[in-house]
Amino acid sequence: MTSAAPSGSFATTVELPIHREVNIFSGRSFCGLLCWPGSKHPIQGGYMRDPVEFLRSHWRVTVDPELPGMEIGLDGFRQFLRLDVNADTLESFDRNVSASWHGVTDQGTHERLDWTAKSTLWSKRYHLDIHSGHLDFHAEIYGEGLIDRIRYFDVISDRDHRPFSTRTMHLIDYGRTPVRAYTTGSPISFRRVFSPEPNYYGRREFEPFEYAQISVAGDSEYCGGNLIANPGLLCFAVAADPSREWLAFGLAVRPGEHLFSDFEYLGGADFSFALTCWGALRVTGTYLTPHMVIVRGDTAELAVAAYVDVLRDSGLVPSPVREQPEWWSRPIVSGWGHQCYQADLFRVRSGAERQPDNAAYMLCAQANYRDMLDRLDAHDLPWGTLVVDARWFLSGGLKDVDVGRWPDLPGFIEALHRRGKRVFIWWSPWDTEDIPAGDCVTYRPEVSLGLPNRPGRRAKTPKGNLPMNTLPAGTKLAVDITLPAVRERIRQQVRALLGPDGLGADGLKIDHMWATPGSYGMAFPEGSGRLFGLEAARAYLSLLYETAKDIRPDAILSGHSPNPYLADVQDMVRISPWSRFPESVVSEARHSAAMARLADPGWLIDTNGHPMPSLTAFREYMSLQPELGVPSLLYATHLDTTGEAFTDDDYAMIRRAWRHG
Repeated sequence: MTSAAPSGSFATTVELPIHREVNIFSGRSFCGLLCWPGSKHPIQGGYMRDPVEFLRSHWRVTVDPELPGMEIGLDGFRQFLRLDVNADTLESFDRNVSASWHGVTDQGTHERLDWTAKSTLWSKRYHLDIHSGHLDFHAEIYGEGLIDRIRYFDVISDRDHRPFSTRTMHLIDYGRTPVRAYTTGSPISFRRVFSPEPNYYGRREFEPFEYAQISVAGDSEYCGGNLIANPGLLCFAVAADPSREWLAFGLAVRPGEHLFSDFEYLGGADFSFALTCWGALRVTGTYLTPHMVIVRGDTAELAVAAYVDVLRDSGLVPSPVREQPEWWSRPIVSGWGHQCYQADLFRVRSGAERQPDNAAYMLCAQANYRDMLDRLDAHDLPWGTLVVDARWFLSGGLKDVDVGRWPDLPGFIEALHRRGKRVFIWWSPWDTEDIPAGDCVTYRPEVSLGLPNRPGRRAKTPKGNLPMNTLPAGTKLAVDITLPAVRERIRQQVRALLGPDGLGADGLKIDHMWATPGSYGMAFPEGSGRLFGLEAARAYLSLLYETAKDIRPDAILSGHSPNPYLADVQDMVRISPWSRFPESVVSEARHSAAMARLADPGWLIDTNGHPMPSLTAFREYMSLQPELGVPSLLYATHLDTTGEAFTDDDYAMIRRAWRHG
């Protein structure tokens, strides 16, 4: 068959074979795109056809139909990608067998290139869409199975696969040999990798050989912990010359299909991307993988912004229009930092032998909060909203007020309302305390064939934030948000907090979203909808949001999930400018705020401000807060991290910043 070059291409008419099956190349070298149109190179005894080329205003795309592979030619570098999507199961890695080229079709707004492929686990169809400003690559997968991981731009050739011996594995490898030990990824033509999701180390750029992660779940061993933005934008960007141009790789996912926890950049001698599904994504018949969108930008931030624009233009993420009452933007004060100082959480006053305890939680008490506010009011701080922080309840699952520490929380809130103040209540979504196991996702390592979780993967249990692999079988991991009984219990809890017959509070501060179910060993109860990962997080936030707005339309939900898929279920996003440097958190705060604005420009930003590494950093950040968003103070008299006391000048500085912000 003969096909003319697509509109916008500079290639001449080329011959495109249809349904001619070829074996997949193995090894780490590639040759298809080193040969330009008019040349031939051998493949399995035959000859490759001419590559198909597309010229756009800011890049050249050259596609090798038979590898299959693609080279993106930018001004500063050329990046080759293996056009493969693989879906591993718990039992087996997905290994490539063959691929067949199906040609180019004009879709009106773009050209589509199609292949069919066979692997050891699935039949597949690959689609590469070439738009005027971006590329879009995804796969249709046919078959049945439970998907563990979805891999992009790498292969395991079945022909050359040599699995490591399981007979000696107990001597050298205590788990399954990782998939990257077998895969051939795409070659690296860049020098930097950018990740938009904040982490405790404040790392945004990585070397090409490193590992990077964007996740709705928490991993305390990744960059010091990624528990402060769950998840961030699902996009990485790469650059050969960071001062010149960046290429972004981001996920575009249909609503309802975000059934994964982690989006990973896998570096090394070559690179690929992967999604973690934990053997919990059930496929029966046809499954469309999340799309991989590729866009260019002059800077990393502009490349990520272009990716978000593609999501919005495609209708894949909401673009809500909110009414924002004036009180939403007033300065916020919270008791958490003061609680931590009093409890000496960071052990700056205690002896070295003092063991960790839960004193910070116990100091969430009515008398203590009254004293804290008196101290702030004595310095004439013009705050507008108070957060009653962790932990005001007796049971995390039941959300019942601890009347021993809060003998009259409704009266406390009413007194603040009479002063024109507002009140947020701290809310931890996934707590299982005193919730029946039949209402929870539980830990059963046998359901994932005993595959180990990363050491830093955490579960939020009544006994503390414990590593997943240390949990006994049957441990409750999280409430199952799909169950009717769980959903009705949450509705009743929100009514009790926000309703006129309850506490009468004005909003919720959502925390600990990092405990969203997503790990090996998840067992779902009878009747479960089997939601996990980002889709479970959205389901929970959506229920909270809808219930809160039904009770009082001006209620506010403040979360810490700066992802555009969650734009319509949060009114405010909290940033956490953690820094490993003691003198300043400004760089980290600016980055966090910028990424949140990219996700949704309409969000208010809670500038938070805990923990502060030093009084010097605190003073600088308090002055900056009004520029970034809603000012937020979590201390009353001292820093918890260093024990440094505030001076009269510090309170005067806060007054000036808040009044002129």
